[in-house]
Amino acid sequence: MKLKKIIFLCCLMCGVFPTMGQSQQDNRMVDSRVTLDDRYDTKQGNPQQPSREKPATTQRPHTSPLQKSNTPSDSTLQLPSSFNGVTVKAWLDTSSIIIGGQTTLHIRLEGVDGKNIHLPQPKELQMGPVEALALKNDTIRDDNGSIKAYEQHVSITSFETGTHRIAGIKIDIAGDGAVGAIAPADSLFLEVQYTPDADTVKCEVKEDAGMMEEPINFGDVCRIGIPTLLIALLIAAIIWIIIRRKQNKPIVVLPKPKPIPADKKAISDLEALRRKELWQKGRIKRYYTDMTDIVRRFLRNMYGISATEMTTRQTLNAFHGIADWSEDSESLLRQLLQQADMVKFAKSQPQSYEHDQAMQNAIDFIRKVAENHRINNPEKEENK
Repeated sequence: MKLKKIIFLCCLMCGVFPTMGQSQQDNRMVDSRVTLDDRYDTKQGNPQQPSREKPATTQRPHTSPLQKSNTPSDSTLQLPSSFNGVTVKAWLDTSSIIIGGQTTLHIRLEGVDGKNIHLPQPKELQMGPVEALALKNDTIRDDNGSIKAYEQHVSITSFETGTHRIAGIKIDIAGDGAVGAIAPADSLFLEVQYTPDADTVKCEVKEDAGMMEEPINFGDVCRIGIPTLLIALLIAAIIWIIIRRKQNKPIVVLPKPKPIPADKKAISDLEALRRKELWQKGRIKRYYTDMTDIVRRFLRNMYGISATEMTTRQTLNAFHGIADWSEDSESLLRQLLQQADMVKFAKSQPQSYEHDQAMQNAIDFIRKVAENHRINNPEKEENK
Protein backbone atom coordinates (compact mmCIF):
# COMPACT_ATOMS: atom_id res chain seq x y z
CA MET A 1 0.00 0.00 0.00
CA LYS A 2 2.75 2.34 0.81
CA LEU A 3 4.38 1.49 -2.54
CA LYS A 4 1.17 2.33 -4.44
CA LYS A 5 0.84 5.63 -2.63
CA ILE A 6 4.42 6.47 -3.45
CA ILE A 7 3.89 5.66 -7.18
CA PHE A 8 0.67 7.66 -7.26
CA LEU A 9 2.34 10.64 -5.71
CA CYS A 10 5.20 10.42 -8.24
CA CYS A 11 2.82 10.29 -11.18
CA LEU A 12 0.85 13.11 -9.74
CA MET A 13 3.93 15.16 -9.31
CA CYS A 14 5.16 14.41 -12.84
CA GLY A 15 1.86 14.77 -14.75
CA VAL A 16 -0.56 16.97 -12.93
CA PHE A 17 1.63 19.61 -11.44
CA PRO A 18 3.48 20.50 -14.74
CA THR A 19 0.11 20.93 -16.44
CA MET A 20 -1.16 23.19 -13.79
CA GLY A 21 2.02 25.19 -13.89
CA GLN A 22 1.84 25.67 -17.67
CA SER A 23 -1.82 26.74 -17.50
CA GLN A 24 -1.07 29.30 -14.87
CA GLN A 25 1.85 30.64 -16.95
CA ASP A 26 -0.38 30.98 -20.05
CA ASN A 27 -3.04 32.77 -18.04
CA ARG A 28 -0.50 35.20 -16.73
CA MET A 29 0.68 35.92 -20.33
CA VAL A 30 -2.87 36.55 -21.54
CA ASP A 31 -3.62 38.77 -18.59
CA SER A 32 -0.46 40.74 -19.24
CA ARG A 33 -1.36 41.24 -22.92
CA VAL A 34 -4.85 42.42 -22.13
CA THR A 35 -3.51 44.80 -19.53
CA LEU A 36 -1.12 46.38 -22.09
CA ASP A 37 -3.87 46.67 -24.67
CA ASP A 38 -6.19 48.21 -22.13
CA ARG A 39 -3.55 50.71 -21.15
CA TYR A 40 -3.07 51.64 -24.82
CA ASP A 41 -6.80 52.07 -25.41
CA THR A 42 -7.11 54.06 -22.22
CA LYS A 43 -4.64 56.58 -23.57
CA GLN A 44 -6.76 56.78 -26.69
CA GLY A 45 -9.82 57.55 -24.54
CA ASN A 46 -11.66 54.22 -25.14
CA PRO A 47 -10.77 51.72 -22.37
CA GLN A 48 -14.01 49.75 -22.72
CA GLN A 49 -13.61 48.73 -26.36
CA PRO A 50 -10.08 47.69 -27.17
CA SER A 51 -9.25 47.74 -30.87
CA ARG A 52 -7.86 44.46 -32.07
CA GLU A 53 -8.69 44.61 -35.83
CA LYS A 54 -6.24 45.69 -38.49
CA PRO A 55 -7.09 48.97 -40.21
CA ALA A 56 -8.82 48.47 -43.54
CA THR A 57 -6.70 49.25 -46.61
CA THR A 58 -8.22 51.31 -49.44
CA GLN A 59 -8.43 49.16 -52.56
CA ARG A 60 -7.55 51.07 -55.70
CA PRO A 61 -9.67 50.33 -58.75
CA HIS A 62 -7.95 48.42 -61.51
CA THR A 63 -6.96 50.69 -64.37
CA SER A 64 -5.91 49.40 -67.79
CA PRO A 65 -2.76 50.91 -69.31
CA LEU A 66 -4.93 51.98 -72.27
CA GLN A 67 -7.54 53.68 -70.05
CA LYS A 68 -5.43 55.79 -67.72
CA SER A 69 -7.48 58.33 -65.79
CA ASN A 70 -6.08 61.80 -65.48
CA THR A 71 -7.91 64.44 -63.48
CA PRO A 72 -5.50 67.31 -62.89
CA SER A 73 -6.36 69.97 -60.41
CA ASP A 74 -6.24 73.53 -61.60
CA SER A 75 -6.80 76.64 -59.62
CA THR A 76 -8.82 78.15 -62.49
CA LEU A 77 -11.59 75.64 -61.82
CA GLN A 78 -12.23 77.49 -58.57
CA LEU A 79 -12.93 80.75 -60.46
CA PRO A 80 -16.54 81.90 -60.81
CA SER A 81 -18.35 81.48 -64.11
CA SER A 82 -19.59 85.09 -64.12
CA PHE A 83 -18.11 88.45 -63.21
CA ASN A 84 -19.37 91.97 -63.71
CA GLY A 85 -22.21 90.80 -65.94
CA VAL A 86 -20.02 88.54 -68.11
CA THR A 87 -20.82 84.82 -68.12
CA VAL A 88 -18.86 81.99 -69.70
CA LYS A 89 -19.71 78.47 -70.73
CA ALA A 90 -17.85 75.80 -72.68
CA TRP A 91 -18.70 72.60 -74.51
CA LEU A 92 -17.13 70.03 -76.82
CA ASP A 93 -18.25 68.86 -80.24
CA THR A 94 -17.66 65.34 -79.03
CA SER A 95 -16.40 64.05 -75.71
CA SER A 96 -14.77 60.93 -77.17
CA ILE A 97 -11.99 60.69 -79.74
CA ILE A 98 -9.40 58.15 -80.80
CA ILE A 99 -5.79 58.77 -79.88
CA GLY A 100 -4.37 61.47 -82.15
CA GLY A 101 -7.87 62.49 -83.29
CA GLN A 102 -9.30 65.99 -83.00
CA THR A 103 -12.38 67.71 -81.71
CA THR A 104 -13.37 71.33 -81.14
CA LEU A 105 -13.69 73.08 -77.78
CA HIS A 106 -16.21 75.96 -77.89
CA ILE A 107 -16.03 78.84 -75.37
CA ARG A 108 -18.83 81.41 -75.34
CA LEU A 109 -18.88 84.68 -73.36
CA GLU A 110 -22.06 86.75 -73.05
CA GLY A 111 -22.57 90.25 -71.67
CA VAL A 112 -19.26 91.47 -73.08
CA ASP A 113 -20.35 94.77 -74.62
CA GLY A 114 -18.19 97.64 -73.36
CA LYS A 115 -15.74 95.39 -71.52
CA ASN A 116 -12.15 94.46 -72.24
CA ILE A 117 -11.95 90.67 -72.64
CA HIS A 118 -8.71 88.70 -72.91
CA LEU A 119 -9.39 85.34 -74.53
CA PRO A 120 -6.77 82.61 -73.97
CA GLN A 121 -4.24 81.77 -76.65
CA PRO A 122 -3.18 78.19 -77.51
CA LYS A 123 -0.04 78.44 -75.38
CA GLU A 124 -2.14 79.73 -72.45
CA LEU A 125 -4.51 76.76 -72.52
CA GLN A 126 -2.83 74.31 -70.12
CA MET A 127 -4.92 71.15 -70.27
CA GLY A 128 -2.46 68.42 -69.32
CA PRO A 129 -2.44 65.65 -71.93
CA VAL A 130 -4.93 67.63 -74.02
CA GLU A 131 -3.14 69.87 -76.55
CA ALA A 132 -4.52 73.01 -78.21
CA LEU A 133 -3.62 73.10 -81.91
CA ALA A 134 -5.35 76.17 -83.38
CA LEU A 135 -8.17 78.51 -82.61
CA LYS A 136 -10.59 80.93 -84.22
CA ASN A 137 -12.35 83.88 -82.57
CA ASP A 138 -15.83 85.06 -83.61
CA THR A 139 -17.71 88.21 -82.64
CA ILE A 140 -21.51 87.91 -82.52
CA ARG A 141 -23.55 91.11 -82.89
CA ASP A 142 -27.22 91.84 -82.50
CA ASP A 143 -29.49 93.62 -84.99
CA ASN A 144 -28.29 97.04 -83.77
CA GLY A 145 -24.65 96.19 -84.34
CA SER A 146 -23.77 95.93 -80.65
CA ILE A 147 -21.50 93.12 -79.53
CA LYS A 148 -23.67 90.35 -78.12
CA ALA A 149 -21.12 87.65 -77.41
CA TYR A 150 -17.65 86.33 -78.11
CA GLU A 151 -17.03 82.76 -79.21
CA GLN A 152 -13.73 80.94 -79.35
CA HIS A 153 -13.35 77.64 -81.20
CA VAL A 154 -10.22 75.65 -80.26
CA SER A 155 -9.05 72.54 -82.10
CA ILE A 156 -7.71 70.08 -79.51
CA THR A 157 -6.16 66.60 -79.55
CA SER A 158 -4.46 64.14 -77.20
CA PHE A 159 -1.93 61.35 -77.54
CA GLU A 160 -2.58 59.75 -74.15
CA THR A 161 -5.45 57.33 -73.63
CA GLY A 162 -7.87 57.70 -70.78
CA THR A 163 -10.36 60.27 -69.56
CA HIS A 164 -8.83 63.73 -69.23
CA ARG A 165 -10.35 66.78 -67.59
CA ILE A 166 -10.02 69.98 -69.59
CA ALA A 167 -8.79 72.69 -67.28
CA GLY A 168 -6.91 75.96 -67.56
CA ILE A 169 -9.66 77.92 -69.35
CA LYS A 170 -9.16 81.31 -67.74
CA ILE A 171 -10.64 84.54 -69.15
CA ASP A 172 -9.52 87.92 -67.83
CA ILE A 173 -12.11 90.73 -67.70
CA ALA A 174 -11.70 94.47 -67.19
CA GLY A 175 -14.52 96.99 -67.25
CA ASP A 176 -16.45 99.49 -65.13
CA GLY A 177 -13.39 99.92 -62.91
CA ALA A 178 -13.32 96.25 -61.95
CA VAL A 179 -10.81 93.55 -62.90
CA GLY A 180 -11.41 89.84 -62.52
CA ALA A 181 -11.20 86.41 -64.04
CA ILE A 182 -13.75 83.70 -64.77
CA ALA A 183 -13.76 80.08 -65.91
CA PRO A 184 -16.48 77.67 -67.06
CA ALA A 185 -18.41 76.19 -64.13
CA ASP A 186 -18.89 72.70 -65.54
CA SER A 187 -15.89 70.42 -65.86
CA LEU A 188 -15.32 69.01 -69.33
CA PHE A 189 -13.94 65.52 -69.80
CA LEU A 190 -12.40 64.15 -72.97
CA GLU A 191 -12.19 60.41 -73.41
CA VAL A 192 -9.27 59.29 -75.57
CA GLN A 193 -9.55 55.76 -76.90
CA TYR A 194 -6.79 53.61 -78.30
CA THR A 195 -6.87 52.25 -81.83
CA PRO A 196 -4.06 50.32 -83.56
CA ASP A 197 -4.48 52.37 -86.74
CA ALA A 198 -4.01 55.77 -85.10
CA ASP A 199 -1.02 57.85 -86.20
CA THR A 200 0.44 59.41 -83.06
CA VAL A 201 3.35 61.04 -84.89
CA LYS A 202 1.71 63.19 -87.52
CA CYS A 203 -1.13 65.47 -86.51
CA GLU A 204 -2.88 67.75 -88.96
CA VAL A 205 -5.11 70.60 -87.88
CA LYS A 206 -8.66 70.29 -89.16
CA GLU A 207 -9.99 73.09 -91.28
CA ASP A 208 -12.84 74.90 -89.61
CA ALA A 209 -15.95 74.78 -91.76
CA GLY A 210 -16.62 78.43 -91.02
CA MET A 211 -13.21 79.66 -92.13
CA MET A 212 -12.87 81.26 -95.54
CA GLU A 213 -10.68 79.43 -98.04
CA GLU A 214 -7.71 81.33 -99.43
CA PRO A 215 -8.54 82.60 -102.94
CA ILE A 216 -6.51 81.45 -105.91
CA ASN A 217 -3.97 84.14 -106.83
CA PHE A 218 -2.12 84.94 -110.05
CA GLY A 219 0.92 82.93 -108.98
CA ASP A 220 -1.17 79.77 -108.59
CA VAL A 221 -2.68 80.26 -112.06
CA CYS A 222 0.77 80.71 -113.64
CA ARG A 223 2.23 77.75 -111.80
CA ILE A 224 -0.52 75.47 -113.13
CA GLY A 225 -1.60 77.16 -116.36
CA ILE A 226 1.76 77.84 -118.04
CA PRO A 227 3.04 74.22 -117.96
CA THR A 228 -0.36 73.00 -119.16
CA LEU A 229 -0.35 75.50 -122.03
CA LEU A 230 3.18 74.55 -123.07
CA ILE A 231 2.31 70.86 -123.13
CA ALA A 232 -0.80 71.56 -125.25
CA LEU A 233 1.22 73.66 -127.73
CA LEU A 234 3.86 70.94 -127.99
CA ILE A 235 1.23 68.31 -128.79
CA ALA A 236 -0.40 70.59 -131.37
CA ALA A 237 2.99 71.26 -133.03
CA ILE A 238 3.72 67.54 -133.32
CA ILE A 239 0.33 66.89 -134.92
CA TRP A 240 0.84 69.81 -137.35
CA ILE A 241 4.27 68.52 -138.44
CA ILE A 242 2.90 65.03 -139.06
CA ILE A 243 0.01 66.34 -141.19
CA ARG A 244 2.22 68.66 -143.29
CA ARG A 245 4.75 65.91 -143.95
CA LYS A 246 2.01 63.55 -145.15
CA GLN A 247 0.74 66.28 -147.51
CA ASN A 248 4.30 66.97 -148.78
CA LYS A 249 3.97 70.61 -147.82
CA PRO A 250 6.46 72.83 -146.03
CA ILE A 251 6.10 72.82 -142.29
CA VAL A 252 6.39 76.59 -142.04
CA VAL A 253 5.09 78.82 -144.84
CA LEU A 254 6.84 82.16 -144.76
CA PRO A 255 5.00 85.11 -146.23
CA LYS A 256 6.40 86.30 -149.54
CA PRO A 257 8.13 89.65 -149.34
CA LYS A 258 6.29 92.48 -150.98
CA PRO A 259 7.84 93.10 -154.40
CA ILE A 260 9.80 96.31 -154.80
CA PRO A 261 8.51 98.55 -157.61
CA ALA A 262 10.69 98.42 -160.72
CA ASP A 263 11.50 102.13 -160.68
CA LYS A 264 12.65 102.09 -157.03
CA LYS A 265 14.73 98.98 -157.60
CA ALA A 266 16.45 100.54 -160.63
CA ILE A 267 17.21 103.84 -158.91
CA SER A 268 18.59 101.95 -155.89
CA ASP A 269 20.90 99.96 -158.18
CA LEU A 270 22.10 103.14 -159.92
CA GLU A 271 22.93 104.77 -156.57
CA ALA A 272 24.92 101.66 -155.58
CA LEU A 273 26.79 101.88 -158.90
CA ARG A 274 27.62 105.55 -158.27
CA ARG A 275 29.15 104.67 -154.85
CA LYS A 276 31.49 102.15 -156.51
CA GLU A 277 33.31 105.06 -158.32
CA LEU A 278 34.24 102.87 -161.29
CA TRP A 279 35.03 105.65 -163.75
CA GLN A 280 37.16 107.43 -161.13
CA LYS A 281 39.22 104.22 -160.96
CA GLY A 282 39.60 104.11 -164.75
CA ARG A 283 37.02 101.39 -165.34
CA ILE A 284 34.91 103.51 -167.68
CA LYS A 285 33.68 100.70 -169.96
CA ARG A 286 32.52 98.69 -166.96
CA TYR A 287 30.76 101.77 -165.61
CA TYR A 288 28.65 102.31 -168.77
CA THR A 289 27.96 98.60 -169.23
CA ASP A 290 26.51 98.24 -165.72
CA MET A 291 24.53 101.48 -166.10
CA THR A 292 22.80 100.43 -169.35
CA ASP A 293 22.12 96.93 -167.97
CA ILE A 294 20.23 98.49 -165.03
CA VAL A 295 18.08 100.56 -167.41
CA ARG A 296 17.39 97.58 -169.71
CA ARG A 297 16.30 95.44 -166.69
CA PHE A 298 13.96 98.24 -165.68
CA LEU A 299 12.23 98.09 -169.09
CA ARG A 300 11.91 94.30 -168.77
CA ASN A 301 10.45 94.43 -165.24
CA MET A 302 8.18 97.37 -166.01
CA TYR A 303 6.90 96.49 -169.50
CA GLY A 304 8.24 93.06 -170.36
CA ILE A 305 10.64 94.39 -172.99
CA SER A 306 13.64 92.06 -173.40
CA ALA A 307 15.96 95.03 -173.75
CA THR A 308 18.99 93.11 -172.45
CA GLU A 309 18.93 91.07 -175.69
CA MET A 310 18.27 94.00 -178.04
CA THR A 311 20.43 96.53 -179.77
CA THR A 312 20.05 100.22 -179.12
CA ARG A 313 17.78 100.70 -182.16
CA GLN A 314 15.56 97.71 -181.23
CA THR A 315 15.28 98.95 -177.67
CA LEU A 316 14.20 102.45 -178.78
CA ASN A 317 11.61 101.02 -181.19
CA ALA A 318 10.15 98.75 -178.46
CA PHE A 319 10.00 101.62 -176.01
CA HIS A 320 8.27 103.85 -178.58
CA GLY A 321 5.26 101.47 -178.59
CA ILE A 322 4.42 101.51 -174.84
CA ALA A 323 1.53 103.51 -173.38
CA ASP A 324 3.78 105.53 -171.06
CA TRP A 325 6.03 106.80 -173.88
CA SER A 326 6.95 110.45 -174.13
CA GLU A 327 9.43 112.41 -176.26
CA ASP A 328 11.41 113.55 -173.19
CA SER A 329 11.82 110.05 -171.85
CA GLU A 330 12.80 108.67 -175.31
CA SER A 331 15.37 111.46 -175.74
CA LEU A 332 16.99 110.64 -172.38
CA LEU A 333 17.11 106.94 -173.25
CA ARG A 334 18.67 107.59 -176.71
CA GLN A 335 21.42 109.82 -175.28
CA LEU A 336 22.31 107.25 -172.63
CA LEU A 337 22.44 104.24 -174.98
CA GLN A 338 24.35 106.01 -177.76
CA GLN A 339 27.01 107.38 -175.36
CA ALA A 340 27.43 103.90 -173.85
CA ASP A 341 27.88 102.40 -177.34
CA MET A 342 30.61 104.95 -178.10
CA VAL A 343 32.52 103.97 -174.96
CA LYS A 344 32.05 100.20 -175.38
CA PHE A 345 32.63 99.86 -179.13
CA ALA A 346 34.48 103.02 -180.27
CA LYS A 347 36.62 103.30 -177.12
CA SER A 348 35.55 106.89 -176.64
CA GLN A 349 36.88 108.76 -173.57
CA PRO A 350 34.14 111.13 -172.29
CA GLN A 351 34.91 114.04 -170.05
CA SER A 352 34.46 113.71 -166.31
CA TYR A 353 31.25 115.72 -166.29
CA GLU A 354 29.85 113.49 -169.06
CA HIS A 355 30.08 110.45 -166.76
CA ASP A 356 27.97 112.17 -164.14
CA GLN A 357 25.61 113.47 -166.83
CA ALA A 358 25.05 109.92 -168.11
CA MET A 359 24.16 108.75 -164.59
CA GLN A 360 21.74 111.64 -164.17
CA ASN A 361 20.09 110.89 -167.55
CA ALA A 362 19.51 107.29 -166.49
CA ILE A 363 17.89 108.37 -163.19
CA ASP A 364 15.73 111.04 -164.89
CA PHE A 365 14.58 108.54 -167.55
CA ILE A 366 13.38 106.02 -164.92
CA ARG A 367 11.60 108.65 -162.86
CA LYS A 368 9.85 110.20 -165.87
CA VAL A 369 8.60 106.81 -167.11
CA ALA A 370 7.35 105.87 -163.63
CA GLU A 371 5.57 109.22 -163.31
CA ASN A 372 3.82 108.76 -166.65
CA HIS A 373 2.79 105.26 -165.59
CA ARG A 374 1.16 106.57 -162.41
CA ILE A 375 -0.68 109.24 -164.37
CA ASN A 376 -1.98 106.73 -166.89
CA ASN A 377 -2.95 104.13 -164.25
CA PRO A 378 -4.42 105.98 -161.25
CA GLU A 379 -6.59 103.02 -160.13
CA LYS A 380 -3.59 100.65 -159.81
CA GLU A 381 -1.71 103.25 -157.80
CA GLU A 382 -4.60 103.64 -155.34
CA ASN A 383 -4.76 99.87 -154.75
CA LYS A 384 -1.08 99.65 -153.83
